[in-house]
Amino acid sequence: MLDMDSILFPTDFSSVAEDAFAHAAHLALQYGATITVFNAVTPGDGEGSNPMEFLPVTPVTEDATEDAPAQRVEVQTVTQERGTVPVVYTQTDSDSPATGIIDYAMEHDTDLVVMGTHGRKGMDRLLSGSVAEEVVRGAPCPVFTVLAPSGERGDTPIDRVLVPVDLSEQSTLVLDHATALATAYGAPIDLLHVVEETAFPTAYGMDPLTSSHPDVQERAREALKALAAEIEDFDEPLNTHTLTGYAARDIVDFAEEYAADLIVMATHGRTGLQRFLIGSVAEKVVRSAPCPVFTVKSFGKSLVPRREREA
Repeated sequence: MLDMDSILFPTDFSSVAEDAFAHAAHLALQYGATITVFNAVTPGDGEGSNPMEFLPVTPVTEDATEDAPAQRVEVQTVTQERGTVPVVYTQTDSDSPATGIIDYAMEHDTDLVVMGTHGRKGMDRLLSGSVAEEVVRGAPCPVFTVLAPSGERGDTPIDRVLVPVDLSEQSTLVLDHATALATAYGAPIDLLHVVEETAFPTAYGMDPLTSSHPDVQERAREALKALAAEIEDFDEPLNTHTLTGYAARDIVDFAEEYAADLIVMATHGRTGLQRFLIGSVAEKVVRSAPCPVFTVKSFGKSLVPRREREA
């Protein structure tokens, strides 16, 4: 179970924000958290919008401010469940939406940021992909990003969770978050490790692409199974997968092929062979994934108790 009391929901009041809010509402109902609806007004934005005009909730009174007590608001979640959650609305002036979001999360010890990654024309600076990537990189807490829907995908329940890991010490942290989320949604887990291929410049007089050592993948499979075996009290199916290739590309491709509804991953791994979960890879996945992405900062705030892995 996640230890979650506060959810920061940055919004530009677009339909994409509505999709993200449905996930925030589900988690708020599950864990009894308060949602802070947050809008960063940048120069040139003009007059602000009705803070709840584009959200599927009962409007908050106009005098609701950061210092006002949270109001119970009726919501509909991504699973179509209805209930009431505490909601606060706040607005700030900021030259940089990402900086405004990160600063607020730091100052208020936020547990989770839930945000869309694209907004409507004229107000898309707050929820643009680049802003989401900056928030993933700089936020002190986990970040749940919801991409703009394409085709038939969009505001859908979480029925399958993909968990890419680098088999570092931080993998347990990622998997513990993933199992808690999968339990909250009643979804199975696909645990994935990508053994990265090594590319050498042709100037070295070698083939441009050199395959991994034959037993590396077998060792990775065994390590992944051992990681999965550490999980307790998880009643949904947990499948393990090992690939050889390029992490960011293969994570996204796997999510598409297996119809993942949520990706849970770290933003930093260790150096060396298992280096693929560095921030830039997580940001590429956030930008390209066909489903929401929940990112956990390896050395940031944790919503589960941290535990040591056996050597």
